[in-house]
Amino acid sequence: MNNPSADRTGVDHSPRDSAVLESLFRPQSIAVVGASDDESKYGHKVLRNIIEGGYEGAIYPVNPRAETVMGLKSYPSLQAIPDAPDLASIVIPAGQVVGAVREAIDSGVRSLVIISAGFGETGTEGMARQAEIRDLCARAGVPAVGPNCMGICSFRHRLCGTMETLRSAPGNVSFVSQSGTYGITTLNYGLRMGVTFNIFVSSGNEAVTQFSEYLEYLGRDEDTKVVMGYIESLRDAKKFLRVAPEVTRRKPVVVMKFGRTSKGSMAAASHTGALAGSHSVYSAAFRQCGIIEVTRTQDLLNVTMALSMQPPLRGPGIGIVGASGGFAVAVTDYLEEHGLEVPVLDEAVQQRMRTEAGTMPYASVRNPVDLAADLRPEVLLKCADIVLRQPSIDGLIIALPSRPFPPADDSMREIERMQRETGKPVLICYYARPEGIDTIQAMTRRIPVYRSPEEVGQVMASLWQYGAYLSRRP
Repeated sequence: MNNPSADRTGVDHSPRDSAVLESLFRPQSIAVVGASDDESKYGHKVLRNIIEGGYEGAIYPVNPRAETVMGLKSYPSLQAIPDAPDLASIVIPAGQVVGAVREAIDSGVRSLVIISAGFGETGTEGMARQAEIRDLCARAGVPAVGPNCMGICSFRHRLCGTMETLRSAPGNVSFVSQSGTYGITTLNYGLRMGVTFNIFVSSGNEAVTQFSEYLEYLGRDEDTKVVMGYIESLRDAKKFLRVAPEVTRRKPVVVMKFGRTSKGSMAAASHTGALAGSHSVYSAAFRQCGIIEVTRTQDLLNVTMALSMQPPLRGPGIGIVGASGGFAVAVTDYLEEHGLEVPVLDEAVQQRMRTEAGTMPYASVRNPVDLAADLRPEVLLKCADIVLRQPSIDGLIIALPSRPFPPADDSMREIERMQRETGKPVLICYYARPEGIDTIQAMTRRIPVYRSPEEVGQVMASLWQYGAYLSRRP
Protein backbone atom coordinates (compact mmCIF):
# COMPACT_ATOMS: atom_id res chain seq x y z
CA MET A 1 0.00 0.00 0.00
CA ASN A 2 1.32 3.45 -0.90
CA ASN A 3 1.98 5.79 1.99
CA PRO A 4 0.63 9.27 1.07
CA SER A 5 3.10 10.82 3.55
CA ALA A 6 6.17 9.22 1.96
CA ASP A 7 8.56 10.93 -0.42
CA ARG A 8 10.26 9.23 -3.36
CA THR A 9 12.73 7.58 -0.99
CA GLY A 10 9.88 5.82 0.80
CA VAL A 11 10.56 7.65 4.07
CA ASP A 12 7.52 8.93 5.95
CA HIS A 13 7.71 12.69 6.39
CA SER A 14 4.43 13.69 7.96
CA PRO A 15 4.21 17.46 8.28
CA ARG A 16 2.72 16.94 11.72
CA ASP A 17 6.00 15.49 13.00
CA SER A 18 8.22 18.39 14.02
CA ALA A 19 11.39 16.40 13.15
CA VAL A 20 10.60 16.94 9.47
CA LEU A 21 11.32 20.64 9.97
CA GLU A 22 15.05 19.83 10.02
CA SER A 23 15.03 20.21 6.24
CA LEU A 24 13.67 23.74 6.67
CA PHE A 25 16.19 24.99 9.18
CA ARG A 26 19.22 22.86 8.36
CA PRO A 27 18.98 22.33 4.60
CA GLN A 28 21.96 21.00 2.68
CA SER A 29 20.68 22.57 -0.54
CA ILE A 30 18.26 25.32 -1.54
CA ALA A 31 16.41 26.17 -4.74
CA VAL A 32 14.96 29.63 -5.34
CA VAL A 33 12.00 29.42 -7.72
CA GLY A 34 11.66 32.83 -9.30
CA ALA A 35 15.33 33.77 -8.94
CA SER A 36 16.19 36.82 -11.00
CA ASP A 37 18.97 39.25 -11.87
CA ASP A 38 16.39 42.05 -11.74
CA GLU A 39 17.08 43.82 -8.45
CA SER A 40 13.46 44.97 -8.17
CA LYS A 41 12.21 41.36 -8.01
CA TYR A 42 11.71 39.59 -4.68
CA GLY A 43 13.31 36.51 -6.22
CA HIS A 44 16.51 38.51 -6.62
CA LYS A 45 16.39 39.78 -3.04
CA VAL A 46 15.89 36.32 -1.56
CA LEU A 47 18.68 34.76 -3.63
CA ARG A 48 21.04 37.67 -2.90
CA ASN A 49 20.44 37.35 0.85
CA ILE A 50 21.11 33.60 0.74
CA ILE A 51 24.38 34.14 -1.13
CA GLU A 52 25.60 37.18 0.80
CA GLY A 53 24.61 35.62 4.11
CA GLY A 54 27.30 33.00 3.57
CA TYR A 55 25.12 29.92 3.14
CA GLU A 56 27.49 27.01 2.53
CA GLY A 57 25.16 24.46 0.90
CA ALA A 58 24.28 24.07 -2.77
CA ILE A 59 22.19 26.92 -4.24
CA TYR A 60 20.00 26.37 -7.31
CA PRO A 61 18.35 29.36 -9.01
CA VAL A 62 15.25 28.33 -10.97
CA ASN A 63 14.34 30.58 -13.90
CA PRO A 64 13.36 29.13 -17.31
CA ARG A 65 14.35 32.35 -19.09
CA ALA A 66 17.94 32.60 -17.80
CA GLU A 67 21.06 30.48 -18.15
CA THR A 68 22.64 32.06 -15.08
CA VAL A 69 21.36 34.18 -12.20
CA MET A 70 23.77 36.18 -10.04
CA GLY A 71 26.63 34.14 -11.49
CA LEU A 72 25.08 30.77 -10.65
CA LYS A 73 23.84 28.19 -13.15
CA SER A 74 20.09 28.56 -13.53
CA TYR A 75 17.69 25.66 -14.05
CA PRO A 76 14.47 25.81 -16.08
CA SER A 77 12.53 23.85 -13.47
CA LEU A 78 12.92 22.04 -10.17
CA GLN A 79 12.80 18.71 -12.01
CA ALA A 80 15.87 19.75 -14.02
CA ILE A 81 18.04 19.98 -10.87
CA PRO A 82 20.16 16.77 -10.66
CA ASP A 83 19.66 16.24 -6.91
CA ALA A 84 16.38 17.24 -5.31
CA PRO A 85 17.06 20.18 -2.95
CA ASP A 86 16.15 19.97 0.71
CA LEU A 87 14.38 23.33 0.53
CA ALA A 88 12.69 25.31 -2.21
CA SER A 89 11.85 28.98 -1.72
CA ILE A 90 8.99 29.97 -4.04
CA VAL A 91 8.89 33.63 -5.08
CA ILE A 92 6.58 33.79 -8.13
CA PRO A 93 3.09 35.16 -8.88
CA ALA A 94 0.29 33.55 -6.89
CA GLY A 95 -1.34 31.97 -9.94
CA GLN A 96 1.80 29.90 -10.62
CA VAL A 97 2.42 28.71 -7.07
CA VAL A 98 0.18 25.64 -7.01
CA GLY A 99 1.96 24.25 -10.06
CA ALA A 100 5.35 24.96 -8.50
CA VAL A 101 4.32 23.20 -5.28
CA ARG A 102 3.12 20.17 -7.25
CA GLU A 103 6.41 20.09 -9.17
CA ALA A 104 8.43 20.41 -5.98
CA ILE A 105 6.63 17.46 -4.41
CA ASP A 106 7.01 15.33 -7.54
CA SER A 107 10.73 16.22 -7.64
CA GLY A 108 11.35 15.09 -4.06
CA VAL A 109 11.88 18.52 -2.47
CA ARG A 110 11.67 18.02 1.28
CA SER A 111 10.39 21.42 2.43
CA LEU A 112 9.01 24.69 1.06
CA VAL A 113 8.98 28.39 1.86
CA ILE A 114 6.17 30.08 -0.08
CA ILE A 115 6.86 33.79 0.02
CA SER A 116 4.29 34.70 -2.64
CA ALA A 117 1.14 36.57 -1.51
CA GLY A 118 -2.38 36.36 -2.95
CA PHE A 119 -3.91 33.51 -0.98
CA GLY A 120 -6.19 33.23 2.06
CA GLU A 121 -5.69 36.90 2.90
CA THR A 122 -7.24 38.07 -0.41
CA GLY A 123 -10.63 36.40 -0.78
CA THR A 124 -12.36 33.37 -2.25
CA GLU A 125 -10.00 32.66 -5.14
CA GLY A 126 -6.94 33.01 -2.96
CA MET A 127 -8.46 30.80 -0.28
CA ALA A 128 -9.08 28.09 -2.88
CA ARG A 129 -5.43 28.22 -3.98
CA GLN A 130 -4.31 28.07 -0.36
CA ALA A 131 -6.50 25.03 0.31
CA GLU A 132 -5.02 23.26 -2.70
CA ILE A 133 -1.48 23.91 -1.44
CA ARG A 134 -2.45 22.63 1.98
CA ASP A 135 -3.90 19.43 0.55
CA LEU A 136 -0.92 18.78 -1.71
CA CYS A 137 1.61 19.21 1.09
CA ALA A 138 -0.44 17.25 3.62
CA ARG A 139 -0.72 14.25 1.31
CA ALA A 140 3.01 14.36 0.56
CA GLY A 141 4.14 15.04 4.11
CA VAL A 142 6.05 18.17 3.04
CA PRO A 143 6.24 21.09 5.50
CA ALA A 144 5.72 24.56 4.08
CA VAL A 145 6.18 28.04 5.50
CA GLY A 146 3.63 30.60 4.31
CA PRO A 147 2.24 31.51 1.89
CA ASN A 148 2.27 35.30 2.22
CA CYS A 149 5.44 35.45 4.30
CA MET A 150 8.88 37.05 4.36
CA GLY A 151 10.89 33.83 4.60
CA ILE A 152 13.08 32.17 7.21
CA CYS A 153 16.55 32.48 8.77
CA SER A 154 18.72 29.92 10.49
CA PHE A 155 21.61 32.02 11.71
CA ARG A 156 23.69 29.20 13.14
CA HIS A 157 23.71 27.66 9.67
CA ARG A 158 24.28 30.98 7.90
CA LEU A 159 20.94 30.80 6.13
CA CYS A 160 19.18 34.11 5.44
CA GLY A 161 16.24 33.22 3.20
CA THR A 162 14.20 36.38 3.68
CA MET A 163 13.22 39.27 1.43
CA GLU A 164 14.97 41.68 3.78
CA THR A 165 18.62 41.41 4.80
CA LEU A 166 19.06 40.04 8.33
CA ARG A 167 22.35 39.35 10.07
CA SER A 168 22.81 37.97 13.58
CA ALA A 169 25.64 36.27 15.39
CA PRO A 170 24.32 32.80 16.30
CA GLY A 171 22.26 33.20 19.45
CA ASN A 172 19.81 31.27 21.60
CA VAL A 173 16.50 33.06 20.86
CA SER A 174 14.17 31.72 18.17
CA PHE A 175 11.33 33.88 16.87
CA VAL A 176 8.12 32.82 15.12
CA SER A 177 6.10 35.74 13.75
CA GLN A 178 2.79 35.59 11.92
CA SER A 179 3.60 39.05 10.55
CA GLY A 180 6.58 39.32 8.26
CA THR A 181 7.35 43.03 8.35
CA TYR A 182 6.61 43.33 12.05
CA GLY A 183 8.76 40.27 12.75
CA ILE A 184 11.74 41.56 10.78
CA THR A 185 11.49 45.02 12.32
CA THR A 186 11.29 43.53 15.83
CA LEU A 187 14.22 41.22 15.17
CA ASN A 188 16.36 44.11 13.95
CA TYR A 189 15.49 46.15 17.02
CA GLY A 190 16.33 43.17 19.22
CA LEU A 191 19.74 42.89 17.57
CA ARG A 192 20.43 46.51 18.43
CA MET A 193 19.51 45.79 22.06
CA GLY A 194 21.93 42.87 22.25
CA VAL A 195 19.55 39.95 21.62
CA THR A 196 21.05 37.35 19.29
CA PHE A 197 18.90 34.93 17.35
CA ASN A 198 19.02 31.30 16.31
CA ILE A 199 15.98 30.80 14.05
CA PHE A 200 13.51 33.28 12.61
CA VAL A 201 10.28 32.21 10.92
CA SER A 202 7.88 34.54 9.16
CA SER A 203 5.06 32.00 9.19
CA GLY A 204 2.56 33.96 7.10
CA ASN A 205 -0.84 32.36 6.51
CA GLU A 206 0.29 28.99 7.95
CA ALA A 207 -1.59 27.03 5.30
CA VAL A 208 0.45 23.90 5.99
CA THR A 209 2.89 24.19 8.89
CA GLN A 210 1.40 26.04 11.83
CA PHE A 211 2.59 27.84 14.94
CA SER A 212 2.33 24.77 17.19
CA GLU A 213 4.59 22.75 14.92
CA TYR A 214 7.27 25.42 14.96
CA LEU A 215 6.90 25.63 18.73
CA GLU A 216 7.25 21.87 19.10
CA TYR A 217 10.37 21.83 16.94
CA LEU A 218 11.98 24.74 18.76
CA GLY A 219 11.11 23.17 22.10
CA ARG A 220 13.33 20.23 21.15
CA ASP A 221 16.03 22.31 19.48
CA GLU A 222 19.14 22.36 21.68
CA ASP A 223 20.30 25.67 20.19
CA THR A 224 17.11 27.46 21.28
CA LYS A 225 16.92 28.64 24.88
CA VAL A 226 13.93 31.00 24.56
CA VAL A 227 11.06 30.98 22.07
CA MET A 228 9.55 34.34 21.15
CA GLY A 229 6.28 34.64 19.26
CA TYR A 230 4.04 37.18 17.57
CA ILE A 231 0.54 35.70 17.30
CA GLU A 232 -2.56 36.97 15.57
CA SER A 233 -4.47 33.69 15.74
CA LEU A 234 -3.94 30.00 16.43
CA ARG A 235 -5.43 27.71 13.82
CA ASP A 236 -4.41 24.59 15.73
CA ALA A 237 -5.55 25.35 19.28
CA LYS A 238 -5.93 21.72 20.34
CA LYS A 239 -2.36 20.86 19.42
CA PHE A 240 -1.11 24.12 20.90
CA LEU A 241 -2.63 23.26 24.29
CA ARG A 242 -0.83 19.91 24.17
CA VAL A 243 2.54 21.13 22.87
CA ALA A 244 2.95 24.40 24.79
CA PRO A 245 3.13 22.89 28.33
CA GLU A 246 5.67 20.35 27.10
CA VAL A 247 7.85 23.15 25.77
CA THR A 248 7.52 25.52 28.75
CA ARG A 249 8.58 22.69 31.03
CA ARG A 250 11.98 22.86 29.28
CA LYS A 251 12.34 26.50 28.21
CA PRO A 252 10.47 29.81 28.42
CA VAL A 253 8.07 31.01 25.74
CA VAL A 254 7.25 34.72 25.46
CA VAL A 255 4.45 35.89 23.17
CA MET A 256 2.60 39.00 22.14
CA LYS A 257 -0.95 38.44 20.95
CA PHE A 258 -2.30 41.02 18.53
CA GLY A 259 -5.96 41.36 17.61
CA ARG A 260 -6.90 41.94 21.25
CA THR A 261 -9.75 44.31 20.37
CA SER A 262 -12.66 43.83 17.96
CA LYS A 263 -11.07 46.19 15.41
CA GLY A 264 -7.71 44.53 15.90
CA SER A 265 -9.31 41.13 15.27
CA MET A 266 -10.77 42.41 12.00
CA ALA A 267 -7.36 43.72 10.95
CA ALA A 268 -5.76 40.37 11.80
CA ALA A 269 -8.34 38.55 9.69
CA SER A 270 -7.57 40.72 6.65
CA HIS A 271 -3.83 40.37 7.26
CA THR A 272 -3.46 36.57 7.25
CA GLY A 273 -6.99 35.42 6.50
CA ALA A 274 -7.57 33.87 9.92
CA LEU A 275 -10.10 34.52 12.65
CA ALA A 276 -8.42 35.86 15.77
CA GLY A 277 -10.89 34.81 18.48
CA SER A 278 -11.47 36.13 21.99
CA HIS A 279 -8.37 37.58 23.60
CA SER A 280 -9.52 36.56 27.08
CA VAL A 281 -9.57 32.94 25.93
CA TYR A 282 -6.05 33.27 24.54
CA SER A 283 -4.75 34.88 27.72
CA ALA A 284 -6.24 32.13 29.87
CA ALA A 285 -4.67 29.48 27.62
CA PHE A 286 -1.29 31.18 27.79
CA ARG A 287 -1.39 31.27 31.60
CA GLN A 288 -2.46 27.65 31.77
CA CYS A 289 0.43 26.61 29.52
CA GLY A 290 3.09 28.63 31.35
CA ILE A 291 3.56 31.10 28.51
CA ILE A 292 4.54 34.67 29.36
CA GLU A 293 2.25 37.09 27.52
CA VAL A 294 3.21 40.73 27.01
CA THR A 295 1.34 43.55 25.28
CA ARG A 296 4.16 45.80 24.05
CA THR A 297 6.93 45.14 21.55
CA GLN A 298 9.53 46.55 23.93
CA ASP A 299 8.38 44.16 26.65
CA LEU A 300 8.55 41.23 24.22
CA LEU A 301 12.23 41.96 23.63
CA ASN A 302 13.02 42.98 27.22
CA VAL A 303 11.63 39.81 28.75
CA THR A 304 13.10 37.58 26.07
CA MET A 305 16.55 39.11 26.53
CA ALA A 306 16.43 38.52 30.28
CA LEU A 307 15.38 34.90 29.92
CA SER A 308 18.09 34.32 27.31
CA MET A 309 20.76 35.53 29.77
CA GLN A 310 19.40 34.83 33.26
CA PRO A 311 17.73 32.03 35.22
CA PRO A 312 14.10 32.39 36.30
CA LEU A 313 13.34 33.68 39.77
CA ARG A 314 12.90 30.91 42.35
CA GLY A 315 11.28 33.16 44.93
CA PRO A 316 9.63 36.60 45.21
CA GLY A 317 12.29 38.42 47.29
CA ILE A 318 14.06 41.19 45.37
CA GLY A 319 17.04 43.30 46.43
CA ILE A 320 17.49 46.80 45.03
CA VAL A 321 20.80 48.67 45.19
CA GLY A 322 21.44 52.12 43.73
CA ALA A 323 22.34 55.72 44.39
CA SER A 324 18.85 57.23 43.87
CA GLY A 325 16.04 57.17 46.38
CA GLY A 326 13.50 58.07 43.69
CA PHE A 327 14.48 55.05 41.61
CA ALA A 328 14.24 52.82 44.68
CA VAL A 329 10.68 54.00 45.41
CA ALA A 330 9.53 53.67 41.79
CA VAL A 331 10.83 50.15 41.27
CA THR A 332 9.61 48.99 44.69
CA ASP A 333 6.10 50.13 43.82
CA TYR A 334 6.18 48.33 40.51
CA LEU A 335 7.53 45.09 41.99
CA GLU A 336 5.02 44.93 44.82
CA GLU A 337 2.13 45.76 42.49
CA HIS A 338 3.12 42.64 40.53
CA GLY A 339 3.33 40.23 43.44
CA LEU A 340 7.02 40.53 44.31
CA GLU A 341 8.51 41.52 47.65
CA VAL A 342 11.29 43.86 48.73
CA PRO A 343 12.13 42.39 52.15
CA VAL A 344 13.82 44.46 54.84
CA LEU A 345 17.31 43.14 55.54
CA ASP A 346 18.41 42.05 59.00
CA GLU A 347 20.18 44.59 61.19
CA ALA A 348 23.37 42.53 61.00
CA VAL A 349 23.32 42.66 57.21
CA GLN A 350 22.71 46.41 57.27
CA GLN A 351 25.67 46.83 59.59
CA ARG A 352 27.88 44.82 57.27
CA MET A 353 27.13 47.25 54.44
CA ARG A 354 28.00 50.20 56.67
CA THR A 355 31.29 48.70 57.80
CA GLU A 356 32.47 46.45 54.95
CA ALA A 357 31.20 48.57 52.07
CA GLY A 358 31.77 51.89 53.80
CA THR A 359 28.43 53.49 52.96
CA MET A 360 27.76 57.11 53.85
CA PRO A 361 26.22 57.57 57.32
CA TYR A 362 22.99 58.89 55.80
CA ALA A 363 22.59 56.05 53.28
CA SER A 364 19.53 53.82 53.73
CA VAL A 365 20.53 50.15 53.76
CA ARG A 366 17.27 48.45 54.75
CA ASN A 367 16.35 47.38 51.17
CA PRO A 368 15.96 49.04 48.89
CA VAL A 369 19.53 50.16 49.44
CA ASP A 370 19.72 53.88 48.67
CA LEU A 371 23.33 55.04 48.65
CA ALA A 372 22.18 58.67 48.59
CA ALA A 373 24.14 59.93 45.56
CA ASP A 374 27.32 58.08 46.59
CA LEU A 375 28.89 57.40 43.19
CA ARG A 376 31.80 55.22 44.35
CA PRO A 377 31.63 51.98 42.30
CA GLU A 378 33.28 49.89 45.02
CA VAL A 379 30.57 50.79 47.53
CA LEU A 380 27.77 49.91 45.10
CA LEU A 381 29.36 46.60 44.15
CA LYS A 382 30.09 45.51 47.72
CA CYS A 383 26.54 46.31 48.83
CA ALA A 384 25.14 44.44 45.82
CA ASP A 385 27.23 41.39 46.65
CA ILE A 386 26.17 41.38 50.30
CA VAL A 387 22.49 41.81 49.44
CA LEU A 388 22.44 39.14 46.71
CA ARG A 389 23.87 36.49 49.06
CA GLN A 390 21.06 36.82 51.61
CA PRO A 391 18.61 33.87 51.86
CA SER A 392 15.65 36.24 51.68
CA ILE A 393 16.83 37.67 48.35
CA ASP A 394 16.02 35.71 45.18
CA GLY A 395 17.06 38.32 42.61
CA LEU A 396 18.78 41.69 42.41
CA ILE A 397 18.29 44.98 40.56
CA ILE A 398 21.33 47.24 40.35
CA ALA A 399 20.82 50.87 39.33
CA LEU A 400 24.11 52.09 37.91
CA PRO A 401 24.88 55.77 38.66
CA SER A 402 25.47 58.42 36.02
CA ARG A 403 29.20 58.47 36.70
CA PRO A 404 31.60 57.07 35.86
CA PHE A 405 30.39 56.60 32.29
CA PRO A 406 30.96 54.20 30.86
CA PRO A 407 31.41 52.08 33.96
CA ALA A 408 34.77 50.38 34.37
CA ASP A 409 35.08 47.00 32.74
CA ASP A 410 36.12 45.57 36.11
CA SER A 411 32.77 46.68 37.55
CA MET A 412 30.85 44.78 34.89
CA ARG A 413 32.95 41.68 35.43
CA GLU A 414 32.27 41.92 39.17
CA ILE A 415 28.52 42.00 38.59
CA GLU A 416 28.81 38.99 36.31
CA ARG A 417 30.87 37.16 38.95
CA MET A 418 28.33 37.66 41.74
CA GLN A 419 25.50 36.50 39.49
CA ARG A 420 27.45 33.44 38.40
CA GLU A 421 28.42 32.46 41.94
CA THR A 422 24.93 32.85 43.41
CA GLY A 423 22.94 31.54 40.43
CA LYS A 424 20.33 34.23 41.08
CA PRO A 425 19.06 36.60 38.40
CA VAL A 426 20.62 40.06 38.29
CA LEU A 427 19.31 42.96 36.19
CA ILE A 428 20.91 46.37 35.59
CA CYS A 429 19.02 49.62 35.17
CA TYR A 430 20.71 52.68 33.67
CA TYR A 431 18.52 55.73 33.13
CA ALA A 432 20.95 58.65 33.38
CA ARG A 433 21.35 59.25 29.64
CA PRO A 434 19.45 57.85 26.61
CA GLU A 435 22.50 56.56 24.76
CA GLY A 436 23.99 54.91 27.82
CA ILE A 437 22.03 51.67 27.74
CA ASP A 438 23.52 50.58 24.39
CA THR A 439 27.05 51.32 25.58
CA ILE A 440 26.62 49.38 28.81
CA GLN A 441 24.82 46.43 27.19
CA ALA A 442 27.72 46.10 24.76
CA MET A 443 30.00 45.57 27.78
CA THR A 444 28.20 42.43 28.97
CA ARG A 445 26.51 39.50 27.28
CA ARG A 446 25.49 37.99 30.60
CA ILE A 447 23.58 40.74 32.44
CA PRO A 448 20.64 42.48 30.70
CA VAL A 449 20.43 46.28 30.95
CA TYR A 450 17.20 48.33 31.00
CA ARG A 451 16.39 52.01 30.83
CA SER A 452 13.66 52.64 33.45
CA PRO A 453 12.23 51.40 36.76
CA GLU A 454 9.12 50.22 34.94
CA GLU A 455 11.06 48.17 32.40
CA VAL A 456 13.35 46.48 34.91
CA GLY A 457 10.44 45.86 37.28
CA GLN A 458 8.29 44.35 34.55
CA VAL A 459 11.10 42.04 33.48
CA MET A 460 11.73 40.86 37.03
CA ALA A 461 8.00 40.19 37.43
CA SER A 462 8.12 38.02 34.29
CA LEU A 463 11.12 36.08 35.64
CA TRP A 464 9.02 35.36 38.72
CA GLN A 465 5.98 34.40 36.64
CA TYR A 466 8.03 31.73 34.87
CA GLY A 467 9.85 30.63 38.01
CA ALA A 468 6.58 30.27 39.93
CA TYR A 469 5.12 28.25 37.04
CA LEU A 470 8.08 25.87 37.10
CA SER A 471 7.78 25.45 40.86
CA ARG A 472 4.18 24.29 40.44
CA ARG A 473 5.05 21.70 37.81
CA PRO A 474 5.16 18.09 39.04
